Amino acid sequence: MYIKFWGTRGSIPTPISLDDMKYKIRKALEGAAGLDLADKAVLDRYLARLPFTIQGSTGGNTPCLEVQSGDQVLIIDAGSGIRLLGIDMLKRGFADGHQHADVLITHTHWDHIQGFPFFRPVFIPNNHFTFYSPFDDLPDRLNRQQHPDFFPVPVSYMSATLEFKQLKAEQWYQIGNFRVYPMMLSHPGQAYGYRIEDGQSCLVCASDSEYKQVDPTSTEAYVDFFHDADLLIFDAQYNLSEALDRLDWGHSTAMMGAELAYRAQAKRLALFHHDPASSDEKIWAGKEQAEAYLARRKPQHVCEVIVAYDGLSLEI
Repeated sequence: MYIKFWGTRGSIPTPISLDDMKYKIRKALEGAAGLDLADKAVLDRYLARLPFTIQGSTGGNTPCLEVQSGDQVLIIDAGSGIRLLGIDMLKRGFADGHQHADVLITHTHWDHIQGFPFFRPVFIPNNHFTFYSPFDDLPDRLNRQQHPDFFPVPVSYMSATLEFKQLKAEQWYQIGNFRVYPMMLSHPGQAYGYRIEDGQSCLVCASDSEYKQVDPTSTEAYVDFFHDADLLIFDAQYNLSEALDRLDWGHSTAMMGAELAYRAQAKRLALFHHDPASSDEKIWAGKEQAEAYLARRKPQHVCEVIVAYDGLSLEI
């Protein structure tokens, strides 16, 4: 199973600021003092040693993931990241039509659907997209987002075939190569996580969820849902103090992700749905805290912690 993150921010798209860009450039230049930057080999080695927080960026697009198994394309959510995914898909045959992809929607808060009007493959005749979610009114929700009061192009203008199928929570469904199991999460207005298996690997996407009770009984259903996942994508929008100040906002922390990944024996934990106010340094600090927490658990379970960032590709 191949996974690519096209958008990893929560709440609202967050372009990198000019001050943040200047900070990264300054930090990179400070470390290069004394190096012969005219020597390309020296420059390449130096850039490769820079931490990601200096040489890269977590990115600012809201949630969108691409999952591939064989020739099948499965998209999870349609945040602003789906715009770039669409451009990439046009290069992979969708510009000519007669292509198909499946789309899972976790919920319809704006940050998870706001990129859909800019998803260019749906404007190509003869392309076919099948949308799956537990919401029986998903077509109406997408139509309302593109009402003329808010957006000049209605869904009816899209030339591709858009098909909608409702899923029921806590039931398995076969969607092409994938077995998919939806589970309701704790988030205002209802949101769903998905356990996705293709016979060789297992992905669990559990964005937009809050875990108020951490005792084994209260978390048993989540641990079962996450159990033995090759990759657990987890809502880590806040740090611990922020989470305590924002009860009922429907988001979690890197530390909670580490605890539940430990209990579920997940192999990799991807921190996801980053707060728009969080700097790269703050996001990577959450990774370090989660790693330290897992290292202290007895018996220790080896779980790789990664930061999901726009453009990250993984194979599980």
